Amino acid sequence: MDENPDVWTEEYREDLRNTMREAVRLEKQFILDCLPVSAVGLTADEFTSYIDYIGDRRLEGVGLEPLNPPITNPLPWLSEMMEIKKETNFFEGRVTEYRRAVDLSGVSDDDL
Repeated sequence: MDENPDVWTEEYREDLRNTMREAVRLEKQFILDCLPVSAVGLTADEFTSYIDYIGDRRLEGVGLEPLNPPITNPLPWLSEMMEIKKETNFFEGRVTEYRRAVDLSGVSDDDL
């Protein structure tokens, strides 16, 4: 937005909101197809509400109006798990994590 303010038009903002609206709709349908009954501690209603929450959060993150009234996160434990950094500091990584390329150097594509 800062680098290309001429692109950040009302039409473009509305297009982004419509794209998110469609993404949320498709994700909710996927959840309902995959989770037709409640699983251990997880209901389709909670999960679809979580999708609304995440969609709104992403829109707000780029300065757009959310699609729904304010929603509190129905699955805070899921957000916590999803936001964990999965990066390894080079100096904290184990030697075996950096050996893989060397181990595969003598293997042909046909062997894989």
